[in-house]
Amino acid sequence: MKKSKESIFKSKLAWAVVAELLILLVAGILEPNFFHIEYNATTGMFYGSLIDIVNRSAEITIIAMGMTMVIALGGTDISVGALVAVAGAFALKLLRWDVTLYPTPGDYTIKPFILVILVPLLICTAMGLFNGVLIGKFKLQPIIATLILMVAGRGIAQIATNGKQFTTGYTPFRFIGQGSMFGLPFPIVITIVVCAAVMIFVRKTAFGTFVESVGVNPNASRVTGLKSDKIIMIVYTLTGFLSGVAGLIYSSRISSCDSNNAGVNYEMDAILAVVLGGTSMTGGKFSLVGTIIGSLIIRTITTLVYYFGITSESIMAFKAVIILIVIVIQSEPVGKWLATRQARRQKVGELRG
Repeated sequence: MKKSKESIFKSKLAWAVVAELLILLVAGILEPNFFHIEYNATTGMFYGSLIDIVNRSAEITIIAMGMTMVIALGGTDISVGALVAVAGAFALKLLRWDVTLYPTPGDYTIKPFILVILVPLLICTAMGLFNGVLIGKFKLQPIIATLILMVAGRGIAQIATNGKQFTTGYTPFRFIGQGSMFGLPFPIVITIVVCAAVMIFVRKTAFGTFVESVGVNPNASRVTGLKSDKIIMIVYTLTGFLSGVAGLIYSSRISSCDSNNAGVNYEMDAILAVVLGGTSMTGGKFSLVGTIIGSLIIRTITTLVYYFGITSESIMAFKAVIILIVIVIQSEPVGKWLATRQARRQKVGELRG
């Protein structure tokens, strides 16, 4: 029992769960209707703040699943936000193709819808592979390698759309970000499927162990016969693909492409979600479940800020304060202090007993 309590105090995942519950508790105390969920028979969808939190966290959660493994390798990927813009730009380009020939957006697509989905995903996957090759084969520093596409990605998106902001009313495409299934917003369904697929791939195969091994010591992994460069390329390629999925959801939500603003700061939110979930920036062991919780924490804070009418200019500062508190609580010194304090109380209790 004693060991289990100490392990809880040392668990960053446990503290992430506690942090999320405390934030929700504060929201519930300040506004009891915060937890209210209702069903709209017309749209066939559930509505409420909790639903909105999970729904609006979809893009960051999906990207953060890939970012978790990137950070587990001891790396980082600051190009994911730009890839979100690239995916949206190419999707809308295929839907509208040329706004001078088709000036009025409507419920139509110029190119087959399958291409609208596959082409952006393939392009983002190729961009992820590009990052992986630079880092795995050419041994560039991850932040330098991914900086290339962070800068160039939005330029590529602008070139694809000739600097224009395309809009669409095509129902199947809008369904991705605005539709519903099983009473839930469709982005939530996509997130569940993506997270489950990544978890199965990583945890039900040896791949997750390979990632952790390379993250701890790439040279030792290479000596044991593990091809670390291929592991790195696979991880960055997967992250590129997941960024493309997030880009399709984002552009579907707004029924448009916005190459300047799509995915802005997504890389920072994804990294924060991973860190809040308990994965160390130094590489090694990682927690995909923790990352999901970290993403929910970020979105819960944002929703709470909007819900209580805090000015948008204060959102970043408000979010930073709460995240700072959570990270400090999760830190190793605080964990050790709490575990030691709990052990002392346990010992005092045994002596008194």
